[in-house]
Amino acid sequence: MTSNSFSLSAREALKFLALANLPSLLFSIVVWLALSLGSPCLKGGVQQRVGGDTDAQQTRGGPSITARPERVTVTSGQPGSTQVSWDTGNGSTGFVLVTANGRRPALFATGSKESRVAPWIQAGSYLFELYGDAERQTLLATVTVSGVTEPTVPTRIALWQRSVRWLLLVALIAILYIAVYFSSTGPLRTKFPVEPTTSPHPLHVARNLLLGVAAFICLDGAIFHTELYVSVLAPDSYAGRMAVITRAEKQRVSSGLKEVLVLGDSRMAEGFSTAVADQLGSVAGLKFVNLAEPASSANTWHYMLREVDPTAQRYWAIVIPYGIGYEPNSAESLRISMAAPLLRYGDCVDFACVFQRCSGRFRAFTACILRGSAFRAMLSIFLNIPFRA
Repeated sequence: MTSNSFSLSAREALKFLALANLPSLLFSIVVWLALSLGSPCLKGGVQQRVGGDTDAQQTRGGPSITARPERVTVTSGQPGSTQVSWDTGNGSTGFVLVTANGRRPALFATGSKESRVAPWIQAGSYLFELYGDAERQTLLATVTVSGVTEPTVPTRIALWQRSVRWLLLVALIAILYIAVYFSSTGPLRTKFPVEPTTSPHPLHVARNLLLGVAAFICLDGAIFHTELYVSVLAPDSYAGRMAVITRAEKQRVSSGLKEVLVLGDSRMAEGFSTAVADQLGSVAGLKFVNLAEPASSANTWHYMLREVDPTAQRYWAIVIPYGIGYEPNSAESLRISMAAPLLRYGDCVDFACVFQRCSGRFRAFTACILRGSAFRAMLSIFLNIPFRA
């Protein structure tokens, strides 16, 4: 009897302590779950290895070609970029060819001493060769760029991480609900009210679905088809750079001279000098404006020209480069995101037709209607920031 009475008394005491400290216990659990949700369950460090300084390995004064970096990390299927620089050593014209993953060589760029960005590096090997002639008889130098995928957590562990994260989130919501429920005033409910089985109002599934789609399109237009999102684009991104240079040129006051607009990719952006051109053309009253942007293409130039010269009467002449460089299909997402700040609803058909693959055409068509889809890479990075260690 003494042992039983002692057990009953201890049990009652523990129950009393648990009820007395219930708010503190719930608060402690909520804080622990909040801290756990702030970082992934498993944490791994990945150290990126950048190619070494190859300039020290080149013979000074001789022909050379380098790439920075030589080891490009590709993440989430997005292409990486590297800057290829070459010098023939004697001022003659050099021909740079690129061979992607053992395929046929393609002309990358020409020039004696220049530098150009290759923004379409995917997983694999890219061989850049510098030749002294167009017939590829004299090989001057070579450099190999490797595209490597970022090591990720195995699929099963990643799935387990996501499952545990959502489970912790549901548990946090449940604990918060229980805490608010027990801390509310009034008598405690023993059961939930019975929901009605019938409703006097009919369900309009098709109408509500159409209204939801229309509301989503209007919301996307209010955010991405206006200056709201374009004004906060990162200036160092391709889309942000395109928005900045077109806005600046559109707001620039005319000089009153015969203005010549120069468009192109990195060959024109880095190889054309407006100061030298203005000096040579000053006798004829010419003024050169360089809007060339690395990684841009011919279809992007059309929308740039429409943005800065909507009346088609601002410039005395327009200069575009002859010949298009190497543009693989893997650069479709880059071209779409770059032109996204300049696209309109009416461009959905024309812009989509310039792409070869059906997947690229679909993404281009969607980017004109739902412009936010063109910024999905930047949006995913922004949304994943709170969950990163």
